[in-house]
Amino acid sequence: MDFLIEHYSSYAYSIPVYLEPHHLYFYPAARPHIKIVEFDLQISPEPQGYSARIDAENNIYHQCWFEDKIDTLTVTAISRISTKPTNPFHFIVDQNPVTNQKEALNLYAVTETELSDNLKLWLGNLHSDGNDTIDFLKNLVGEISNGWQHTIRYGDTLMEPNDCYQEKVGSCRDLSWMMMESLRHFEMPTRFVSGYCFNPELTGHELHAWVEVWINGAGWVGVDPSAGLFVTQDYIPISASYSPSNTLPVQGTYRGDAQSKLTTAVDISLLSD
Repeated sequence: MDFLIEHYSSYAYSIPVYLEPHHLYFYPAARPHIKIVEFDLQISPEPQGYSARIDAENNIYHQCWFEDKIDTLTVTAISRISTKPTNPFHFIVDQNPVTNQKEALNLYAVTETELSDNLKLWLGNLHSDGNDTIDFLKNLVGEISNGWQHTIRYGDTLMEPNDCYQEKVGSCRDLSWMMMESLRHFEMPTRFVSGYCFNPELTGHELHAWVEVWINGAGWVGVDPSAGLFVTQDYIPISASYSPSNTLPVQGTYRGDAQSKLTTAVDISLLSD
């Protein structure tokens, strides 16, 4: 399938400000089922400097810096992507992997939340002795998708996993963070993924979030708690990290007492299937 993705972000400042160097995460991430046909990043005002870089977790980003005060920053990323069908279960779990990557994965298994007793009990019932890793993931992602109300909520902050569990509601980012901390409770390495998901039934789209879980033999396996699915060719990641805050598309600060307002829109067109 061929997709055209247009991602628009605009920051309006109440008074002119000096921007510190910004990191822009819009370049589609490498995955076996994805081919990047075209990519264009339009920045206004034009930055004084601009460079493509790779961060510590192998995400491609663009660093830009500015000289003069500005009152508006607009970023438009246009990506043309070609994907091929992929079977998310086409792998064998390797109990004794040849390559030892345990130490490299330690950062992805560290919990940041002390889970509530109720959440631990619920997870314990799902993680019974009769369930293998794949069955547990299927059960967990299905339970979250069916049992939680999915809402759209903009902003950088996330609900605490215990609050998300208790209130049974959350955005895709909130549900993904709760699932990550739940899996890390069982010392399963996970990372937060930000990107796009094509749904032909939608007339509009938004930046989406899901989870990748490390499985020996399979590597990183994507699961979407909002949809209750294992990730397919309809998912196009931009960045992945042990911390959700590292996956925001626009990262940077400014000098001054101004207030900022974000306007954003994502349009995904299916060019051919």
